[in-house]
Parts: sequence; structure tokens; C-alpha cells
Amino acid sequence: MRVPDLSSLRRIAVPLAFGGNSEQQHTYFAELHRVGMVTQVLGIIAFSLTWLMMPDSYHPNQTHAVLALLGMLTSLVVRYRCTTLPVLTITGACAVLTLTFGLRTMADAVQHASFWVLPVGVFMTLAIASIFNGGLSYLAVVAGVWWNVGHGLYPVNAGLPDQSWAPLMIAVSVLFGLALNVSFSLLRLRNYHSKVELTRLAFQDSLTGLNNRRMFTQRAQQMHGAAHGGTLHFLMIDIDDFKIINDQQGHDAGDEVLVRTAAVIADKAQGHLCGRLGGEEFGIVYAGGREDARAFAGALVEAVSQAFLAAQFVSISVGVAELDRSKDLGHSYRLADEALYLAKRQGKNRYVIA
Repeated sequence: MRVPDLSSLRRIAVPLAFGGNSEQQHTYFAELHRVGMVTQVLGIIAFSLTWLMMPDSYHPNQTHAVLALLGMLTSLVVRYRCTTLPVLTITGACAVLTLTFGLRTMADAVQHASFWVLPVGVFMTLAIASIFNGGLSYLAVVAGVWWNVGHGLYPVNAGLPDQSWAPLMIAVSVLFGLALNVSFSLLRLRNYHSKVELTRLAFQDSLTGLNNRRMFTQRAQQMHGAAHGGTLHFLMIDIDDFKIINDQQGHDAGDEVLVRTAAVIADKAQGHLCGRLGGEEFGIVYAGGREDARAFAGALVEAVSQAFLAAQFVSISVGVAELDRSKDLGHSYRLADEALYLAKRQGKNRYVIA
């Protein structure tokens, strides 16, 4: 029997219990904000209608009713303006607890509060399952709900044959509510991981793991446009005679050359932007002066040839050009491309600075 992977279980269980890390919470915020706003507005409407429909012969505690309504309205305003998930959770809890406090106030006024314990508690337990991300926060609020609607009334229907139904319905509703909460949280978690994967596929080269052309160009544009970014150099890198490797040894061998070359580039370019531009071409934006860029290009050419020396000879050619901030990025790209082809004509396995 296959033993469950503890790290995978922890990766799922922790977000379901505690609501996820900061990045996940940021992703969940927009959805929970909308759902919570709608739920709170409906709760205020329900409470207001309940109050308005109270027969004239019954008089709820006006102070408690007004406090409950003010609490709901305040939490709604704070929720509307908040920007983080923890604040969203706190305002949601305040809204739910003030609503149940208000409903209990109405139930006390009709002098049959015990009749409303189960329907109000069960309804609230299930209704709020979707607005809390994380089982522990949900259970904490549910405990407050049942205390609000039931304190002073337990045991419900004492001495009657259906006395045991009350705790059974409470337990079942909490379990169903928790199941709903976990289901909603699991959907959010899966959507989050799907989004992360789609982002990775959109901006990361699937073979080498480096930035793809889109991501590389986007970040290079940002660095190029920075007002005080220092001197930058663009290195255009091409694997020498890559077509021959593919034709003679097959595409699997070609892929292995690409992966190993990318690993060398990533290792040498730590702290500098690098990526695969397409095919056997790679790029690096080196933050440094001309002499530093020259030394870096030479070390990179040497490192690639040394990485393949035991199995076969593989080399790269590199064209280097300073990123001119007064002109568009394409101008520097063209200069580096011209320098690259000059390196090819001079015998390959070398670099040329424009």
C-alpha cells in the first residue's frame, strides 16, 4: 500500500486549517471580499426585516437591537475598505456574531427563544461556511454563533423525548458546515496552484527553467527604463553548431545540451537577469561596467566549454552591447546580435563587445 507523502499532506492541510501563506491569502482576498460583502448585506436585510415584522405586542430590547445593527453596519464599512485577509476575517466574524446577537434579541422578545435556537444556529452555521478561509477560524466563529443563540437555553426541550435531538443537530450542522468550508477552501487552493502553474508556463521556459523570452524582455524593459539603474550590458548567447548536434545526435541530445548550458548560465548569472530567448539563444542583462562585462563574458564562454569537456566539445559565442537608455531596447539588442555574429565569423567559442 502506498504511504501518503507527508509533505504533500502538509502542503494541503496547513492552508485548509490556517488559511494559507501570505501569497495565497492575497490571491483569495478578492473572492472572499465579494462573497463576504454580499453575505453581510443579506444579513443586515434579514435582521432589519425581522425587526420590522415583529408584532406590536412584542418589544425587543431596543438597546441590544440598535447595538447589533450598528455592529453589522460598522463591520460592513470596515470590510469594504479593508485590504488584507486577516482584517477581512475579523470583520466577517464581527458581522456574524453581531447578527446572531441581534437575532437572539428578537427571539427573546417573543418569549419562545428556545424554539429558534436550532433553526437560527443551523442556518448561520451553514450560511457562513463560504466566507471564512481556514477551518480553524470558521470553527471559532461557529462556536460564537451557538453561544450567542443558545446561552441560557440549554438543554433545549429539557425533559421531552426529543431532548437529544438538539445536540445531534448542532453536531451534524457543524460537521456539514466544516465540510462545506473545507470544500470551498480546497477549491481556492486548487485554483491558486493552477494560477501559479499557468503563470510559470507563461513566463518560464519549460525545458530549461529559465525565464522565457516574454518574461526576459519584460524585466529587461523595466531595468532599461529605470532612471537610476546603473550601467547595464546585454549579452546575447548562442550555442555553436547546435543544428549539427541535433542532426547527428538527435533532439534528445540537443535538449540535454540546452539544459546543461542553461544551468551554467543560471549559475554564472546569479544576481543578473537571464533567460532563454528561443531555440539555442540565451540572453543576460549584466549589471556592471564594460570591463566587468568583458570579464563575465569570458568566464561564461570558458565555463560552458568546461562543462561539456568530458563528453563532447560544446561552445558558445557571445555578443555584448551596453544598454543605451537614450534609445529603445531593440537598438541594444541589434548591437549585441551584430557582435554575436562577428564572434561566429571570428571562429566561435568567444565573445565580442560592440
